[in-house]
Amino acid sequence: MPAQSPSPERTRLERLNALLERTRATNQFQRQRLPELPLASLEDLKRVPLVSKEMLVADQAARPPYGTNLSFGPEQFTQLHRTSGTRGPVLMILNTTEDWGWWRRCMAVVLRAAGIGPGDRVALAYSFGPYLLFWASYEGVDEVGAARVGLGGMDSLQRLHALREFEATAVLCTPTYAVHLAQVAAQHGQLDAFNSVQRIVCSGEPGASIPAVRARIEAGWEARCFDHAGLSEVGAATYPCAEAGGLHILEEEFIAEIVDPTSAQPVRDGAVGELVLTALGRFGSPAIRYRTGDVVDCHEEPCPAGHSGRWLPRGVLARSDDMVVIRGMNVFPSAIEQTMREVAEIGEFRITFYTEATAMDEVKVEVELERAEDVRAIQTGLRRQLGLRVRIVPLKPGILPASTDKARRVVDLRPLAK
Repeated sequence: MPAQSPSPERTRLERLNALLERTRATNQFQRQRLPELPLASLEDLKRVPLVSKEMLVADQAARPPYGTNLSFGPEQFTQLHRTSGTRGPVLMILNTTEDWGWWRRCMAVVLRAAGIGPGDRVALAYSFGPYLLFWASYEGVDEVGAARVGLGGMDSLQRLHALREFEATAVLCTPTYAVHLAQVAAQHGQLDAFNSVQRIVCSGEPGASIPAVRARIEAGWEARCFDHAGLSEVGAATYPCAEAGGLHILEEEFIAEIVDPTSAQPVRDGAVGELVLTALGRFGSPAIRYRTGDVVDCHEEPCPAGHSGRWLPRGVLARSDDMVVIRGMNVFPSAIEQTMREVAEIGEFRITFYTEATAMDEVKVEVELERAEDVRAIQTGLRRQLGLRVRIVPLKPGILPASTDKARRVVDLRPLAK
């Protein structure tokens, strides 16, 4: 009788123990955090303290330039990147050749889930600076056998020309840029540049998980919009569910937990928490119980389409580091954007949190509107959604700077926030 294959959970436990054993032997940052090995179950992983980006940044500041979360000498790392700095200090990101191959394979899962493969011509609407996402996407397209169309170093009109010239069938970009490029195409009468595009895969920020943003992208492009969430310091951890919507955790390569951001304890089914990830294929600079900052639903039901991997039906809802507390109410900028786009046609916007002379915290939203009469509808919608009065300042289109990469739309002027 042939031997039975190990269960997926047993396989993941074996890979986890192998990762921890390798890490403990040579990684100064991780060594003191790790328990006695081997772990008897995946539940034992919870004995390892959580790690945050702030901890890694502090480690790199204390031991520049790369810190001590390295399992090999610097000469073993062949891919050197950095985070964008959009959310706090910059973090240096290092990958070995082995780790980079794992990145490629994970990105390929994302693209295949969106229906991208051989025969596709995929336009990468990124600047191709030092940020890992751009280059990992480039590698992932190659892994699935599709053709790559790099759009770095171009302005939006040049990119529209390239989409038309190469007859691109798919586009990878941030959701902010997808919205912006559709606006530019409409303003210049070049919507035909999208004729060949069938799919847009967005990443880099939660926007494509916001229903109103996704709907606007799909209407502007007349193409299907897919979301993807991952982190430079962890990996390409989720893939889109084309049939049921939302995202799935790539559990063959990641161990996922959803915890309360304050207590770090697991949240109950139906609650919202912070996603914590352990990357099973990242050895050079390990991510073990890493706090992603992504706010997601704890949803125990399986995907109705039958896919494996933990299902996040609403994708990434927000970033925990975006949340502010205004007069006792938790406020996420993504919720403000969702409400505004539901009730009005808006352009760029800027959210400002500030403190009045009365010491009361307030919210102001400057928003580009075609119709000034939409102000009341937005105010009513935000009061219903947030339970707060929000000051709306209408602006003419084109006043605010356009966001063409990761959006920087939030300003916090409150004294206690500094």
